[in-house]
Amino acid sequence: MIDQSHEYVTLREELLQAKRYVFERPLVIVALGVGVLTTLDVEYMGTMALVLASLLLFNFWFTVNRLRSAARIIAYIQLELEGRTDGAWVGWESCLRYYRKWLTLDSAGAEKNVDIETEIDKDAVPDAMLHYPPIYYLHIALMLAVAIWSITVTWIGYSAVNVLCSICIVVLSAIFGLESLKYKPSVIAALVERNRVVWRHVFEYMQKDGAKPVVAGKKG
Repeated sequence: MIDQSHEYVTLREELLQAKRYVFERPLVIVALGVGVLTTLDVEYMGTMALVLASLLLFNFWFTVNRLRSAARIIAYIQLELEGRTDGAWVGWESCLRYYRKWLTLDSAGAEKNVDIETEIDKDAVPDAMLHYPPIYYLHIALMLAVAIWSITVTWIGYSAVNVLCSICIVVLSAIFGLESLKYKPSVIAALVERNRVVWRHVFEYMQKDGAKPVVAGKKG
């Protein structure tokens, strides 16, 4: 049977996994792309640029999703395992189920009628997710380099394939630009504190639903 100590170790391991290879992945993507270039004629180099742009965009999304998941876990550990004051421990999976319900299924309920941003402890934000800005700007630099490379290749080795790939890369670059604005370092830095606020409301919601009994001597 899983207890709190086992859950703590498991979640800590998941946090470590979320941070693995965050710098290496984009560099490996570009390194492999440059290696493949040596085997292509200039008329078809645009295809490799398109592949690289697609992989960089996917990796950016993947990295952000991992960080969002990590922030959710960190906030849960802080509130539920390291300093619990919100009723009995019921386990990560059960709490996560209610977390999702609070965010989606009960979006019209009173539980969602809160202003999360006003409840964030802004003093704790600056030191969070310090490894994200370098990753963020690395992706921007690499995507910009791929876009410039695609335009240059199309100019030097004009072909229908390169032109089509360049158009696709422009579209991908635009999508990446919008996503990079959406997930700026200042936004990611606040994820842990934002999730702390959400978890507190989720725990209150669970108590009202009878899924998290109040422990005697604890604040409900």
